[in-house]
Amino acid sequence: MDIEVLTLAGVVAEAVVQAMVADGWTAARARIARVLGGGDPQRVPAEEAALERSSQALRGDTIPASVLAGHWQGRIVELLTSRPEHAGELAALLRELQGGATGAAQVRFGGHNNGNVMIGDHNTGNVRP
Repeated sequence: MDIEVLTLAGVVAEAVVQAMVADGWTAARARIARVLGGGDPQRVPAEEAALERSSQALRGDTIPASVLAGHWQGRIVELLTSRPEHAGELAALLRELQGGATGAAQVRFGGHNNGNVMIGDHNTGNVRP
């Protein structure tokens, strides 16, 4: 397993969990389910149902956001491991969930700052020690 796969999966998972409590969740859920279905239309309803269960658990405060993000990160890693060609589609989904903006997304797992991930076409940044 490589760091790029884990990082992309983590950032997308975090955006998915944030989308679960945002306006427009129904449309976002459908788009996310199509991507997570890995190109198999028969998997889309099951993915939508799983996403909705997660959303209800998050909204009901029965499962913390960090736990849900970890769960979805694992699911996304499985997709990328079995179908690495979907990385571009996941990156596009991330941009869509973030409102089409390009730039940095902060990655945080377990309370530790693991770095920044640059998503987009025209990114610039300063590196500080």
